[in-house]
Amino acid sequence: MANISIIGAGSVVFSTSFIRDLCVTKSLWGSKITLMDISKDRLSMIHNLAVRYKKETKADLKIETTTNRREALEDADFVLCTVKVGGYQPMEMERKIAERYGYYRGIGDRVCDYYGGFGAYHQLKFFLDLARDMEDTCPDAWLIETANPVFEGTTLISRETRIKVIGVCHGHLGYEKIAETLGLSLEDVSVEIAGFNHCVWMTHFLYRGRNAYPLLDEWIEKKAEKYWKSEEFLKGLPWETEQMSPAAVDMYKQFGLFPIGDTIRSVSPWWYHVDLETKKRWFGPTGGFDSEIGWSIYLKHREKRLRKMQDLYKDSSAPLTREFPPVMSGEQHIPLIDSIANDREAILQLNIPNRGVISGIPDDVVVEIPTVVSGRGVQGIHIGELPKRLMLYVMIPRMLRMERILQAFKDGDRKSLVLMLMDDPRTESYEKTYALVEELLAQPWNTEAADHYR
Repeated sequence: MANISIIGAGSVVFSTSFIRDLCVTKSLWGSKITLMDISKDRLSMIHNLAVRYKKETKADLKIETTTNRREALEDADFVLCTVKVGGYQPMEMERKIAERYGYYRGIGDRVCDYYGGFGAYHQLKFFLDLARDMEDTCPDAWLIETANPVFEGTTLISRETRIKVIGVCHGHLGYEKIAETLGLSLEDVSVEIAGFNHCVWMTHFLYRGRNAYPLLDEWIEKKAEKYWKSEEFLKGLPWETEQMSPAAVDMYKQFGLFPIGDTIRSVSPWWYHVDLETKKRWFGPTGGFDSEIGWSIYLKHREKRLRKMQDLYKDSSAPLTREFPPVMSGEQHIPLIDSIANDREAILQLNIPNRGVISGIPDDVVVEIPTVVSGRGVQGIHIGELPKRLMLYVMIPRMLRMERILQAFKDGDRKSLVLMLMDDPRTESYEKTYALVEELLAQPWNTEAADHYR
């Protein structure tokens, strides 16, 4: 049995996955689940759906709710954080402001640390406050960080607090699309994926025990162009087609390993993103997940999903197991809890401090790597060296951006926010960048951030 607290339980996507997985995982039955969110309406909806799903699956779980964070943390063994402070509207407003200064698609033109607003301030502050609350109320609990930015957030928490923090993401599952496109059975495929969150690379790719990279090379040479003209690619959702896009293939050619999942968005070269037509050339007809077209599709899908959940909530007779079959969702959070709580050894893809796993990365920088998980904790599996070009032009620059974000946050350093933007190839002048920073911090949702950054 375990006490599990879900902070930000109003998250429709994650909370429904967590509850489903808990109901399916009989070895965790008897556990207490505390759903916490500041939105009473969203909390009420998720609680209603969770209780109904529990009844339909006959799962033995105790489910409680609270709007008080510290109350939710009392006696917790595991804390899952899915919080997005302020929602997406401020981020979209900041994007429009930045575009007036010449930053197409805003400062966060690709998925990155700006998920938390300018400089990731709001998210980082929340993460640190949550971890410090845990030090007071449940110091031995595990913090399972799901909310972005996972890379910056988990590194910050692991350095600044005594809390055992693990970052979890599902982006590594992008390798399944590679196998599918190549016509390989997943049962016969084995991969090793490593890097930073949203910056992971397929270090080993095996098919029936043999190196499968030559199969990928053959597909690129003989079939890629045809695939990029196919209906599957041209009409697919942007987050489904990026894994085998021209951008992914070119990144492989540039850096020596195939990029996986959000990597193709997050750390692709700036010259893929200068305008919509360029994005379309690299990512397909929508211009990829982060173009004005792709992002609009994503937001509409979020709205559609929320409406669906609201309809299920209103119709108490609707069978939830028809909409969400009682099988594991594919997320790693509940298997992670099960492995630690019940000492069931498993290999999971997690974000933990490096401690020598990837050569050339400091020990206190969090990396995303395969790990062995059990009741004894989490141990990274050794990776070793990555290609030098990949290290010099992607990994080290991405790590440096993380360090800059954290330095600015920890020191409250406004000038560092300006200097970070000066490295953006779209920057026209110091004066304009300074003015942009001032305008962003002057927005009403950034009042606290403006006081913080001096």
